[in-house]
Amino acid sequence: MSIIKKERSKMTRQLKIYYRLTASKIIGPNDIMREFDISRRMLQRDLKDIRDCGLYNVKLDRANNNYINTDGAVFDESAPNRRRAHLLRLYRIGTLIWSFPHISTDTLHTYENLLEEYEDALQDSLTDPEQYPPEELPDKPDFPDLPDLKSQYYELFPDSNERTRQRDFEELNRAGFKIYYDRTYRAFLFKCDEYTGELMDID
Repeated sequence: MSIIKKERSKMTRQLKIYYRLTASKIIGPNDIMREFDISRRMLQRDLKDIRDCGLYNVKLDRANNNYINTDGAVFDESAPNRRRAHLLRLYRIGTLIWSFPHISTDTLHTYENLLEEYEDALQDSLTDPEQYPPEELPDKPDFPDLPDLKSQYYELFPDSNERTRQRDFEELNRAGFKIYYDRTYRAFLFKCDEYTGELMDID
């Protein structure tokens, strides 16, 4: 495996583990090792990176075999250059997971269905105004108020450039999240499941 692919694989796995830790009420080491098919040693290394980048000060509650978050997550300033670069990127991308607003697919589907009903009614009214009087047209649905994720990214990380932002969004998608530019809405969307609220797909 090339160095680049190895780094991508590690980043993807650590983002997934971080999400599982923060999205689960109860999760222990055996759950994570089984879900991601990793050894205890690799899990410990991943958790160390998640702690050392300043994202999440995860500790194991041994009495309940459950990971918990404790205050005081700080960046490891002593990290050597290569590891430091990885930790900085892990912190940056991990921060986006819970900083960005998430939109349910149900919200978009509801708007699209209402818009389709309105446009059908409008066409009927234009074609046969006697049978479908214009005054009986339903109200045109309001366009969804969508956040500007690109602007929010630069508010969080003003020193980043556009290429870095693109790579960070690509990394989120590699990790199973759904963030992309939608031409219909002319906006970046960070979707969650309409039923479960989950942000990430596990391969």
